[in-house]
Amino acid sequence: MKIKEKNTKNTVNEQHLKLFEKSLESVEMILDGFLYDLRSYDESFLTLSKNSIGVLESAISSLLKIQKGERLALGMDDGDSDEDVEPMISVIEGVDLKRV
Repeated sequence: MKIKEKNTKNTVNEQHLKLFEKSLESVEMILDGFLYDLRSYDESFLTLSKNSIGVLESAISSLLKIQKGERLALGMDDGDSDEDVEPMISVIEGVDLKRV
């Protein structure tokens, strides 16, 4: 990789990490407010509005996307999720199946 391309990639990754950090702080603030509202909720938890549940689901989805983006920017993930990877199967030759 050329030095200029490498520097550009590093700069872009640094910018992404800064944005991911701001996004994470924003989601954390939203979740803190949501948790406060939940704790002060008087009625049964089961009667919580669908809107409130939707907000929580959206916040969790945002966290997952932020985490994936951070991992990609840091080079910790090649973009493949663990769910998409098929397990590696080892074949052992010369095994007597009657004794297994």
